[in-house]
Amino acid sequence: MGGVGWRRLGSKLRQRWGWESRLRARGFSSAPAAPPPPHMESVGFIGLGNMGSHMARNLVRAGYRVSVHDINEDAMNKFSDDGIPTKRSPLEVSESSDVVITMLPSSAHVLDVYSGGNGLLGNGGHLGPWLYIDSSTVDPQTSRTISTDMSRCSLKERKGYDLPSYRITI
Repeated sequence: MGGVGWRRLGSKLRQRWGWESRLRARGFSSAPAAPPPPHMESVGFIGLGNMGSHMARNLVRAGYRVSVHDINEDAMNKFSDDGIPTKRSPLEVSESSDVVITMLPSSAHVLDVYSGGNGLLGNGGHLGPWLYIDSSTVDPQTSRTISTDMSRCSLKERKGYDLPSYRITI
């Protein structure tokens, strides 16, 4: 069976459709990354398991100031040994971050991290970070519950950013 010449075909498609420049523009290349935007310099990352630990390290490599939290002390020690700040609770992470990303294994963990005793929403109804990203493996009802809980809170500090607005309905 004759080969299609996938490498040649791939390079022709990249040239024809401009995929190479599009991928570089989106940061999907080995070229150095642009510095983080000033409103997103400090990122809090909660959940340092199989996926979260790699995502947090990639953020550090990209130049973001990252602080982390996990219930597993061994996972946190690996980060603190590398000089990455670790926090004792999700609330501490939110107090030192512009953006918080969670990567947790179940709905119960997400509910605890957001609404638990020292959770992200435990700051008297005031949200510290202006952006929360949950990348956890959860059911839609958990996302709705967290969204409802967050809608009852207000931003601790108003920051003026010119960002596009999107409405996400789950």
